[in-house]
Amino acid sequence: MSPTIRHAVLASVLHRPRSRGAAARWVGIATCVIAASVMFAPLDVSAQGFPSKPVRLIVPVSPGGPTDILGRLVAAEMAKHLGQSVVVENRTGGDGAIGADYVAKSAPDGYNVCFCTTGAIVVLPLLDPKLPYDPGRDLAPVGQVYRSVSAFIARIDLPVATLAQLIAMARANPGKITFGTSANGSPQHIAGEMLKSLAGIDMLHVPFKGDQQVLNELLGGRIDVQVGTVFIADPQYRAGKIKVLAVTGQSRWSGWPEVPTVIESGFPGFEASGSLAGLNVAANTPAAVIDRLNAALIAALAAPIVIERFSNAGVVGVGSRPDAYGSFLVRERERFARIIRAAGARRD
Repeated sequence: MSPTIRHAVLASVLHRPRSRGAAARWVGIATCVIAASVMFAPLDVSAQGFPSKPVRLIVPVSPGGPTDILGRLVAAEMAKHLGQSVVVENRTGGDGAIGADYVAKSAPDGYNVCFCTTGAIVVLPLLDPKLPYDPGRDLAPVGQVYRSVSAFIARIDLPVATLAQLIAMARANPGKITFGTSANGSPQHIAGEMLKSLAGIDMLHVPFKGDQQVLNELLGGRIDVQVGTVFIADPQYRAGKIKVLAVTGQSRWSGWPEVPTVIESGFPGFEASGSLAGLNVAANTPAAVIDRLNAALIAALAAPIVIERFSNAGVVGVGSRPDAYGSFLVRERERFARIIRAAGARRD
């Protein structure tokens, strides 16, 4: 309440009117003034003192994988800046939908945060009209955490050494070269379809359940090419068991400085951002709470240990503001929608 309003209320009490009716009127006026001061007070009062208890980071994948490991790393660093512990809780299933839906339906107070990945926040809504949440409506953006780097990987005995040679082989054998990815509609699937479109080739997509399964099939010689993350491919590449033809990012990955990008390989129009991870909260969470979480995220991503481990895992830290992350998600959904329609992809 402002000093002026407080003075008016005090005056109404100290300078009592002589009649009982006038007194009643003054009490009514004072009550209205107090109510008005409450009504027009800032609406982010609930954000004051946030967080006053532990925050839960909902990771929608199983424990032990790269997404879970990186999520726990970010949670530990964010806790240092929030002054409260950030507890990781794995809510798995539905390709990330169960965890995302849990956060979407939680109280809009910032205490449940989704470590959302591309599937839950971008792809699934385009493939499944029965999804129980709409990420654009039900989840508010906090900030993008990272983007991963993917690569075109060939089995060791495939007679190609470059992406150009793979494309030449595919042109000579339309529909006979197989490329595997972790799922229909995954960022890696989209990257493969984009290359097919730009190069004017026909390769057969074979979806699996996760990057590791695809890699096992590639090592066994049952598929020709994998579009997968550098994290999963790096040990086998260093052991000389696979070939890496190109990476999908805008620049070369620091772990493989000798491997060119798809753009460098002759396709300047190639645009594949890789898988993403970002923080999202329930819609209608106060802006001040979102800003507090965003500030902790950006500070966490600047920690040397996070930078080092992100690089080792083949991901690039982003740390965008909420509005920038929200705009990025809109563009990603539009881009994925075009390619999914062209490829006829659907949810398994």
